[in-house]
Amino acid sequence: MEVARFSEGRLPEEIARGPSGDAAAALVNAFHRIDELLLEEECGEVLRKFSSGRGGEGPPPGPVNPDWVGCTCVVCLVRAKELIVANAGDSRCVLSRGRRAVPLSEDHKPNLPTEEERINRAGGIVERRQIGPVVQYRVNGNLNLSRSLGDLEYKKNPTLGPAEQMICATPEIQTFPREAEDEFLLVACDGVWDVLTNQEAVDFVHERLPQALRNGLPLSGIMEAMMDRCISPDLTLTNGLGGDNMTAMLVVLNAAAIADSTALEPAGGIEVTSSALAAVEERGILPDGLCSCQPDMPK
Repeated sequence: MEVARFSEGRLPEEIARGPSGDAAAALVNAFHRIDELLLEEECGEVLRKFSSGRGGEGPPPGPVNPDWVGCTCVVCLVRAKELIVANAGDSRCVLSRGRRAVPLSEDHKPNLPTEEERINRAGGIVERRQIGPVVQYRVNGNLNLSRSLGDLEYKKNPTLGPAEQMICATPEIQTFPREAEDEFLLVACDGVWDVLTNQEAVDFVHERLPQALRNGLPLSGIMEAMMDRCISPDLTLTNGLGGDNMTAMLVVLNAAAIADSTALEPAGGIEVTSSALAAVEERGILPDGLCSCQPDMPK
């Protein structure tokens, strides 16, 4: 949580400092700069401000060790003719194009061949764990992702550069031309994608979005309903799925066309509400884009 909140405030600023003519370089530099800031001696005290403690009860939290806290991060720069996506970790950006789900990022998991090769070269191992039908791969038995901001304990090999560390902050950059059928972006962390497929999530939004836009309802209501859909009623029945922390963000690209469209038939019967989405705490909006930083798995 601490690194996510720290990053949402600093990352847009660091991106803006990058070369104006090279978005990819600006994004890579900004992600690496977050790790550099976390290495500074006073950062533990800075992170303490973002620690929630125990719901406001008890003594204030002490300084936070940035070696053991981190977050995933996915950024999408929305331009007139293109979408530029930078991703580090297993949060995901999905585009709805003509009601079809189009993934704009790849989840960085330790069992991906290129990720596992880097982890092994840096001295780490990837362990396979299975709980019922759910299979996970973890770096040194801990993190179930291979890229993140923070998590400095995994980035201490002095002979390796930032992009070669066991866990690295280097984002994967992808650029996509915009098309007339592009409707909205859905950015969410693995707590959501563990439960819903890309297409299920896009369909869920389409069931509710036209009505929300026509009636002037906040989009947070749709995301709140999605959280309700994902949360497990009994973790023993879902093998732990639906019990992870969840962050989601919806960005409409073509409001007029969506408002004029016919909603898909609701599958779950959850009404769009106007209540705020309390679960979405780690988010930042750029002038021409968005970013979402999500705490990684608890240590």
